[in-house]
Amino acid sequence: MTLSCSDPRDPVPALCSSVFRRLPDRLLREISRVREASVGFDDIVREIRLHARRPAFLLLGGRMAALPVSLTEEELSAFVRGIAGGSLYAYLDCIREGYLPLPGGSRAGIAGDFVTENGRIVGIRRVESVVIRIPRAVEDAGELAERVFRREGCRRGLLIFAPPGCGKTTVLRDLGRRLSNGPRPLRTAIVDCRGELSGDWYGEGACVDLLTGCGKAEGIAVATRTLSPDVILIDEIGGAEEVAAIRRVESGGVPIVATVHGSSLERLFADSPISPLLRAGIFGGFIGIRRAPDGGFVRYEAAPPRDKAG
Repeated sequence: MTLSCSDPRDPVPALCSSVFRRLPDRLLREISRVREASVGFDDIVREIRLHARRPAFLLLGGRMAALPVSLTEEELSAFVRGIAGGSLYAYLDCIREGYLPLPGGSRAGIAGDFVTENGRIVGIRRVESVVIRIPRAVEDAGELAERVFRREGCRRGLLIFAPPGCGKTTVLRDLGRRLSNGPRPLRTAIVDCRGELSGDWYGEGACVDLLTGCGKAEGIAVATRTLSPDVILIDEIGGAEEVAAIRRVESGGVPIVATVHGSSLERLFADSPISPLLRAGIFGGFIGIRRAPDGGFVRYEAAPPRDKAG
């Protein structure tokens, strides 16, 4: 079965055939069967989860749907090698972080038997699971974030927080599109370390500068030194080097829009790697995302704890 991005038979149009043609036909047939039986499948499918010797799953909205297909270790390993272009070594830095980049601004999370040296991942012996996240543009995902950021005169940073898998990256992409387009676009630098913010998300007329293939702290520094940005966007901050880089660049007058894993602003202020940024007042606005009962997501503006406000 050969599928293309525009092929109506494509079980998940949001991902290109370069990914799907590496999956066994029996799995593609089951995904297609679920798609035909599910109303609005293309809008609600969020993940494909592959396991060695155990069933594959689809995440549809907030519901897990099991597929009657179990891949062998050999099939799963062949799939991973295929999406890595036959060379896992070339993606060693990504594997150390537990993922492989995919076309179209997505990634495949990987789990299994990792090789470590001195407590640091240096490779993987056996792949046991692969989680493919399905990227998509969501209309108005960044509308609230844009409104809050512009309300601060585009001069102060914005933090978007949510638990994993709640659409932080989707909001950041749409916000980047909104800020970099229009009659008075902002010079928007996007530090994209995982390949999820790159691609055709922003439009041909966008004033966007993408930095890929570098660490987050290095990308922030390069953008500041060489691109004279009005704003810098970065996904999933939390490392000590990133925190230090953000403090340096913000002191120079460039606002940062960032995402972070977190269930509440109170907990981020109280005990998190980015609490020094919060206590220093780096961010002037906060957008939270939570899951809705129907499997969707609710975006809301959050206020810092009273004793930390201002």
